[in-house]
Parts: sequence; C-alpha cells; structure tokens
Amino acid sequence: MAQLKIRDLYELLRQAPRRRDLEQDGIRLVYDGTAVDMSTADAPDTVIARADTCGFTTEPWEVTAYRTGITSTEVWLRILISDHGDHLIDVCPFWASAPAAITSTAGGHTAAYPVIACPTAPEDRRP
Repeated sequence: MAQLKIRDLYELLRQAPRRRDLEQDGIRLVYDGTAVDMSTADAPDTVIARADTCGFTTEPWEVTAYRTGITSTEVWLRILISDHGDHLIDVCPFWASAPAAITSTAGGHTAAYPVIACPTAPEDRRP
C-alpha cells in the first residue's frame, strides 16, 4: 500500500495519456516505498508523472491497469479535493483469488479499477 495526499494522486492520474495516445490501453504504476511513478505499458521506462508518498509505507508493488478504468477514480478524487485534498489516501493492488483491481481508499470509501498485470502479486494470483 502507498499513502499519498488525495490532491497528489489526482494530479498523478490526471496526467495519464488518453486512449488514443497509447499503443496499448495500459497505465503502469510502480510504488518503490517512497513514490508512485506512472508510465505506459508500451513505454515502461519513461516516467510520465511521479507522486511522493507520505505516511505509512509497505513493500514495493507494480501494476498495469486499463486507462479507461482510471477515469471514474479521477472523478471521485476531484470531488474529494475541495474539502479533503491534503488528507491521505491508500492505494494498493488488491487480489482475492486473482489480482482483480487496484484500489484507492479514503474516508471509508473505495474506488477500484481493473488491472492487466500485477508482477508483484503471488505467482498463482497474477492475471
């Protein structure tokens, strides 16, 4: 799990290229314990945006998610920013029987979007 300010996560996701800009519809998020870097599935070594984390830290993780799934999370974050922009939000890959989503949780509410790949998930739970 990574903890970021709601405002910082919104700014990170807002910079994700739109579908027509991607060779594949994939946004890659890499958490290294201190920051979340965003790149695209077709150019994983080119960092588009970075958000520093604060608060609680966990083991590093990496996911690739569908760009189209991020839109609803952006809308939710935009609503939260006006009153809670500096509050922390938890962001983490979530898998039960298979890695199904990346989740963002703040104020008791969770937004989730599907993942394409999660190389840091246990081998038997990767998509």
